[in-house]
Amino acid sequence: MSRLYFSAPAHSWYESLPAGNGKTAMVVTGGKSCEKLWFNDAELWSGYPKNHDRQSAKDALQKARELVFSGRTSEADEFVRKNLYGNYSEAFMPLGTVKIRFKAGSNKRYSRTLNLENGIIETDCESILRKAFVSYPHKVAVYSVEGKSPFCAVISAKSILRYTSCIKDGVLTLSGNAPDYAAPNYLRTKVFPVRYNEKKAAAFCLALKTETDGKTEERGKTLIIKDATYLRVYAVTETGFKGYDRMPDTDREKIKCKAVEELLGINADYEEIERAHIDDYRSLYCRQKLLLKEGGGDVLKLLDAARKGKTDAELINLIYDYGKYMTICGSRSSQPLNLQGQWNKSVRPPWSSNLTTNINAQMNYWGATRAGLEECMQPFYKAVLEIAERGKKTATSNFGARGFCCNHNVDIWRNTSPVQGDPCYMYSPLCGAWMANEMYAHKKNCGKIDEETVFVVEESAKFCLDYLTEYKGKAVICPSVSPETAYNENGRRVAVGIASAYEMSLVRQTFANCLEISTDEQLKEEIKAVFPRLYPYENAENGLAEWAGAKMSAEKGHRHFSPLYGVYPGNVIKEGSKEYEWAEKLFRYRLENSSSSIGWSAAWSICLAGRFKDGIAAKKVIESFTARSVMNNLFDYHPPCYFQIDGNMGFVAGINELLLSENDGVISLLPAWFDTIKSGEVRGFVVQGAKVDFCWKNGKVVSLKADRPVKAVNKNIDENAITENVILV
Repeated sequence: MSRLYFSAPAHSWYESLPAGNGKTAMVVTGGKSCEKLWFNDAELWSGYPKNHDRQSAKDALQKARELVFSGRTSEADEFVRKNLYGNYSEAFMPLGTVKIRFKAGSNKRYSRTLNLENGIIETDCESILRKAFVSYPHKVAVYSVEGKSPFCAVISAKSILRYTSCIKDGVLTLSGNAPDYAAPNYLRTKVFPVRYNEKKAAAFCLALKTETDGKTEERGKTLIIKDATYLRVYAVTETGFKGYDRMPDTDREKIKCKAVEELLGINADYEEIERAHIDDYRSLYCRQKLLLKEGGGDVLKLLDAARKGKTDAELINLIYDYGKYMTICGSRSSQPLNLQGQWNKSVRPPWSSNLTTNINAQMNYWGATRAGLEECMQPFYKAVLEIAERGKKTATSNFGARGFCCNHNVDIWRNTSPVQGDPCYMYSPLCGAWMANEMYAHKKNCGKIDEETVFVVEESAKFCLDYLTEYKGKAVICPSVSPETAYNENGRRVAVGIASAYEMSLVRQTFANCLEISTDEQLKEEIKAVFPRLYPYENAENGLAEWAGAKMSAEKGHRHFSPLYGVYPGNVIKEGSKEYEWAEKLFRYRLENSSSSIGWSAAWSICLAGRFKDGIAAKKVIESFTARSVMNNLFDYHPPCYFQIDGNMGFVAGINELLLSENDGVISLLPAWFDTIKSGEVRGFVVQGAKVDFCWKNGKVVSLKADRPVKAVNKNIDENAITENVILV
């Protein structure tokens, strides 16, 4: 059984256990005498639709290019900051918390578990057993209490947003409105960073009812349960969100009535709801299985060993399965996973808990389709289509270009313009191309390229064509950034340059994808005409150059591996080429000089180790990740003390790449295995529409089968291996 086990309650939100159904999210602390449930709704964000595009940016863009081309890069940097900006994205909000105080018998014997096989959190306090989950089929959060003897409970709710609460006809409601504006947490000197002054933000409600064999009393805003042997708590969340381009409903009474109606409309008993939840969850989770070592041990003991330098295969398997669990809980039918999935406790969460599209939003899904979680991609696909629709306006207004673009911060209102601040992060208009490329990669992996995929790829290709400009007879991106880093120029830090490897790789990948799937012959001819003129990659002292002119990041071990996009997650830098050798050199240089414990950066390193077939690097990074980049509940860690889900999801993708890497329709098995994972089994890997199972011992594949013909490199496959539907090349 794969499960997370703890012998003590969570001391804080960061040690609690998450649950969700893609819309309603819940975090469970598992306190002995006081349970605290933190609720989120994927559609509860600050603000409302706003236009941050700037018509003046179109003319300023040409001036910025002139400054860069003339070598006045410091001036260009400042010019971009002052003239090509937009505004910050809005923030993902916490909804509220429910407290359940217990008076029961003994709680000396205690355990807290998250069963990853059925998606249920259990807290066993000797005299009472508690279960928690959020049902996707019935759209309800459930908290069940079973007592060996009669117990009492007191239930109350509150929010850190502006709210009111009441009890009517046995239903406890918590309702309010999100702020009209919430500034990013890093704007530390912002005056009035959270504002409710416009009264335009979405209303929200949490509605809660109980079912018990005990006596229920209403005392003010509190529910009191006496002499019960069982208690079921059911809760639904609702918001006034109507769509990314529509003003939200601000009427909290209306939203409260809707939530109560949904809650009272659930026509099923507890056993039916639990059974449906388990069946639904397992239909996704069990499609694919990684078997390195059976999980179920004490998580803190496993982490303690890892922090002392002894990472066990069991911990690797648990973190992998945990990533799958959070994908299922966080991405179903509503919004895509944001920086914190759907779990957030702050009005000003880290980086607004938005969709950060210069790596993090994409990484959230890197491992999903390979792990058989195609349905969990639907919120991401929908968001890409919405970004494409909204991003067309930004492309026209800010750049005078066809197609669509977006920059590095996107919220529920699909802001696609730049933000403000340092150009190294605020100005990144090719993030839209990255999102389109990700949609293409996942659809292709599932063998389901459709009209929507063709649309976003074509539109991103159109933007790339129009955004390219001429420099010394070559087509380049300018001003060109490499996410969140800069180079030194005449003693000054500069973020904008010419033809960054990152952005030129995005262009190449976009064009390659478009040529493969587009039916627009005129567009394809445009691409074919410019493709040979794209500025080539350059080699620098420490590997692949980050910008034209062999310019490199001033930070040797920078957390972003953006120049290596063409290796992973893209595939336009091919193995065996000189560019691949340069990229591998840069990869090793970054790793050797990195001292970061940032989880998503480590996860990207693991993925790249798979592509570079480097088991030594993979082991080193995984040991660092398990020792420094996960919290006690296995939440991914970002310094100084933040939770970001991207590292959890990137870890899943990384393990996938170490075990099976695919390039141009040919799979490589165990490209970067190492001794900790020298034996194991995988069932149900999805690769280019095929489902692949394989088993390996001591680094050699001993059985390999697919449900349709696949090509595989004849390496690391035992000569006596049992194969089915496999063409060895």
